[in-house]
Amino acid sequence: MALSDSDTRVDGKQLCERLLTRLGGFVQGIGLSVPAAWEIVERAIADGPHADPADIEAKARAWMLIALA
Repeated sequence: MALSDSDTRVDGKQLCERLLTRLGGFVQGIGLSVPAAWEIVERAIADGPHADPADIEAKARAWMLIALA
């Protein structure tokens, strides 16, 4: 059974919330705002929606560091 667009958005939002919870200390430690972190995580998910969550998290961490440069 295929996921609808609304199911995909809900799953993406849930993944985004879960990853931001995991990355909270990192985000705070580097001084990035929560809205900026949220946007970066959303973009990392959109870049590879079927990737393993650990890979998405690693990509988001890297992009957060790049955003600070």
